[in-house]
Amino acid sequence: KDVTANKRKMLELEANLLYKLTTTQGSLVDDESVLEVLNVTQNTAADVREKLNVAKETETKINAAREEFRAVARRGSVLYFLTTSMAMVNCMYQTSLEQFLERFDISMHRSEKTPITSRRINFIIEYMTYEIYKYKSRGLY
Repeated sequence: KDVTANKRKMLELEANLLYKLTTTQGSLVDDESVLEVLNVTQNTAADVREKLNVAKETETKINAAREEFRAVARRGSVLYFLTTSMAMVNCMYQTSLEQFLERFDISMHRSEKTPITSRRINFIIEYMTYEIYKYKSRGLY
């Protein structure tokens, strides 16, 4: 949201600067409004450039974290499709996405916490697998 707003602001400033440059009569150096627009554009461009760099760094960190947790998503996907395919055995074994996501969220919150990401991922996967197993076993006949 901020990135888009910053880019839009830069486009507006550039358009304003171009307008001033094309409509100025006489020497550009003598026109105070052109110099003022140039200064504002330069200062704003520096701020926007800095914010865009911060946004890019944040995006890189988020992408790295997302990739680390892809194994959890993969296991969750496998478990979900396994539980939903049980409905082919008997319709009373149906599981909704909402039910599954509730178990998934519980697994994320209740699994053992650790600052080491790889261990945290393993704890989540183990807890989720056992949690889904318990949940589905309870309803089997």
